[in-house]
Amino acid sequence: MTSLTVSRKLAKGFTAGAAAALLMLSASPSSAAPTAAPCNQGTYCWWSGAGFSGSGISYTNDLTSGGCYLTTHVGSVRSYAHYHRQEGYFYANNNCTGRAHAVRAHTENPDIGFNAYSFKAACVSCLAKD
Repeated sequence: MTSLTVSRKLAKGFTAGAAAALLMLSASPSSAAPTAAPCNQGTYCWWSGAGFSGSGISYTNDLTSGGCYLTTHVGSVRSYAHYHRQEGYFYANNNCTGRAHAVRAHTENPDIGFNAYSFKAACVSCLAKD
């Protein structure tokens, strides 16, 4: 099992940026359409809370296909934005087992429905039968 390495400066900067974006969202009228996740193109971002809230982290590097990665940088993952070619599965357990949620490239989800403690890099679209 591998733990992702990210500089503290990047993690703090992303958390501050996500917090600023969330403050702007909370000031919006309730009739406004949902806003996309605050994540740049070419990156993938994970948040500990639903609705792109809580602790957040941003990555730009590719993960090794088949590798199981802990989500310890944010505790657990509840929402994500993957504006990157990376695909895979979030898992409820910390060893890439249990309840799973498929993540395709260039997608986002404000609430996967459970707290994920690991991510397995894999080609989700390779298995899809659209």
